Amino acid sequence: MTQEESYRVLGLMPGSDIKEIKKKYRKLMHRLHPDAAASSKERYPYSVHEINTAYAVLKKGSEGGIGRFGKENKAEKVRPGKHWDGLINEHAYREREILHYAEDQDGNPIGIFAIDRGKYLWKTDEDFPLFLRSIYQCSREILDEIDAAAKRKQPEERRLQVQAQLMYLLAQQYIDGTAMLKELALKRAQDETGEIFYIQAMLEEGESGPSAKEGEPLYPSRLKDHKLYLKNVSGRELGYLSFQDDRLYYVVVPLFEQRRVQVRIRTAKGAAAEQRKRNGGIQKLHLWLRLPKENALSSLESLDLKIRQLLENYRT
Repeated sequence: MTQEESYRVLGLMPGSDIKEIKKKYRKLMHRLHPDAAASSKERYPYSVHEINTAYAVLKKGSEGGIGRFGKENKAEKVRPGKHWDGLINEHAYREREILHYAEDQDGNPIGIFAIDRGKYLWKTDEDFPLFLRSIYQCSREILDEIDAAAKRKQPEERRLQVQAQLMYLLAQQYIDGTAMLKELALKRAQDETGEIFYIQAMLEEGESGPSAKEGEPLYPSRLKDHKLYLKNVSGRELGYLSFQDDRLYYVVVPLFEQRRVQVRIRTAKGAAAEQRKRNGGIQKLHLWLRLPKENALSSLESLDLKIRQLLENYRT
């Protein structure tokens, strides 16, 4: 579909800016949503597929037409003829749905529906809570299929534990940590060994025990339940790493689990220790990550084996 045809499908004047394109797209998707379409007497001349294709063409044009991985990346491809314009991980265990908010004319969400299904990597254009919802639905489908095939249902507590692990692994298959660091980090630098990223993070201090001092260097202590615990120079554990931006949890912690990064951490200036305790024990951190040059897809491929092992244990 050409840009000229895309403007016609969306009912826009050629040269409309990206804000106008997004606004008209949301309005049309609301209009064609099954709940809204059922009460609408006026039929739009173009289908949902044509609207999605037109939106993808115009949006891609406004961004220069080149994906963040670059044209030379042959391991991941844009899937043609689909509603969602995104890169895929061919090694992913299962396809997932791309979910979209249906909105009223004022932009208020009135429902959620799927616009596509595939092994698409998450990108920042996709609402992150909806991404997590798609992962939850995917994990539930997988466990439902196993329970149905075995003609039994696992105890609820065990199923919830396995589903939490499965969601975490599935999310990693759909998030390229290297690419996301480049988009979410506040600062970037590069040297001959790799790239360095600066991120604002937090220390969730324990209810008892020592508190971090201002400007104090911290070091990784251990990983447990997908949390990275930190210690001071004397080796005393102070709490665990966390982020105001939930997306960073699914980007940074897996990189530590895969031992793909080097780190430098220092506490920031902030409230006194006693006041932090009263406010929940939150200490701001300066976090620098060094990512050595390597194949960014290697971890995405290895996750499939971990998922299969987890599900095999669930079957027994």
